[in-house]
Amino acid sequence: MGGGFHCRLRASFYGASSGERTSGIWTGWVQLCGACAGIAFNAGEWPLLTLTVPREELIFEKGNVTVYADSADGCRRLCEWVKEAGTTTQNAPLAVDTALNGEAYKQQVARAVAEIRRGEYVKVIVSRAIPLPSRIDMPATLLYGRQANTPVRSFMFRQEGREALGFSPELVMSVTGNKVVTEPLAGTRDRMGNPEHNKAKEAELLHDSKEVLEHILSVKEAIAELEAVCQPGSVVVEDLMSVRQRGSVQHLGSGVSGQLSENKDAWDAFTVLFPSITASGIPKNAALNAIMQIEKTPRELYSGAILLLDDTRFDAALVLRSVFQDSQRSWIQAGAGIIAQSTPERELTETREKLASIAPYLMV
Repeated sequence: MGGGFHCRLRASFYGASSGERTSGIWTGWVQLCGACAGIAFNAGEWPLLTLTVPREELIFEKGNVTVYADSADGCRRLCEWVKEAGTTTQNAPLAVDTALNGEAYKQQVARAVAEIRRGEYVKVIVSRAIPLPSRIDMPATLLYGRQANTPVRSFMFRQEGREALGFSPELVMSVTGNKVVTEPLAGTRDRMGNPEHNKAKEAELLHDSKEVLEHILSVKEAIAELEAVCQPGSVVVEDLMSVRQRGSVQHLGSGVSGQLSENKDAWDAFTVLFPSITASGIPKNAALNAIMQIEKTPRELYSGAILLLDDTRFDAALVLRSVFQDSQRSWIQAGAGIIAQSTPERELTETREKLASIAPYLMV
């Protein structure tokens, strides 16, 4: 494999008497829903929150695989499993019509624009789900799709009959020590052509007043949210409105950071930053209510967050550019940020551009 294996034993994941966790990581997910903001919501079928302590871990880095297990036998078994694993697949791509239900989505966007212009809220993210005609091979899709995507984080899981994978474009939050960072993305153009086309779309994105306004609104909200949990004067914009390439699209992105107040921790920061502004809207509670009224069907994990945390860090990645399946259905989903200047046709096009980061790579 061009590198080697590093096997590390863990005597215990929990203290013998107290049950307190002593090492390892937590992984899990949390849904975007009204419960996170303390408002009533329509429950779906998936859990609102899960957290798991893995008994065994494989950490892949360039040239190396590190195995964590609680026994020498466990280490040996996992090392052999990795050595025997192949990369060839006999899968076939699944044809998906990303224009499906487009007219209904344009009506939803028009409704949102009208409500915004009446002053009910400032911005809302309206999404659309595309049902898939077949179940998806998740590992093959991850392998194929990751080669064409440039995510800030990628993930895949299977838990109690529910499966998801994704190429997350955005960090809801990352905390290391007492520094907290959030990276809102808002404003989109495609990057599905040749280099000249993509460069022209980048220039268009940077000079489009609607896209710039949508982005700046999100940055202002991110600053306000961090100021609620950070030391006075510590919140700064480290990177304003740079172009981030994310698979089939490019976004305006910014980085906002601060130093947590002495009486605040990573969970306090997550409480104010999630649900993400860029997956809900402004003001957040009004936008969440609007989403429930406009979309009708619960989003389940879409636009929620994938969590990874241990004693030194807390990462939360936004669940977008993803595919989901359970015992009842398989689907992909994408949304667009709606403000007063939005047009239904353009927002439908934007959802199709985002779906192009996942739809062509679905394998059966």
